[in-house]
Amino acid sequence: MITINELIQQGDVFTAEILYVPAPDGVWRTYSVYKIDKKEEYENWKATAKRFIGVNYPNDKSISEFETICSQKLSPETHNKMLAILKALAIIPQPNISQNDNDKSSNINITNNINQNLKINNEINLIFIESIKDELTGKQLKEIKEIIDNNKDTPEKAKTTIIEKLKSFGENVLSIYLLTLLQVQLFTIIF
Repeated sequence: MITINELIQQGDVFTAEILYVPAPDGVWRTYSVYKIDKKEEYENWKATAKRFIGVNYPNDKSISEFETICSQKLSPETHNKMLAILKALAIIPQPNISQNDNDKSSNINITNNINQNLKINNEINLIFIESIKDELTGKQLKEIKEIIDNNKDTPEKAKTTIIEKLKSFGENVLSIYLLTLLQVQLFTIIF
């Protein structure tokens, strides 16, 4: 098993072996060309370093940076950038995220979702009650509210019971309820 310090030491050795290739006589280049005599060993070092970073620092942005630099043309500059990433990882390793931090984040998300759902459910109940309030007597409205209160844990049962109760109040009230359901569906789609 290799360590990051061993990878850095191997990389330091390659630094001195990257040589400039002068342009042949009569050739004018707009770019610099470099070579390394131990090309196969150098490619193995790059592949090992990429693998090491990917395994030991899986969520670190250094993985993509290192891979991008590895794909560039050989030069002392690109090699030094690769070494700099390895040295940075050795100096400041990726912080471990504790299980407690994950739990806190999950709890916050769950709490936010519950609060959002409760808010939407309360708004739906208000829309429903406001829509049928004018058509019901005080006694009928009280019966509907009791059904909602008694069946908070079983919304499907509450819905069925409310529909049955509305049927008993007459067709006019039931048709208003169905229009309200349509409004509620549109409301939940929008939000």
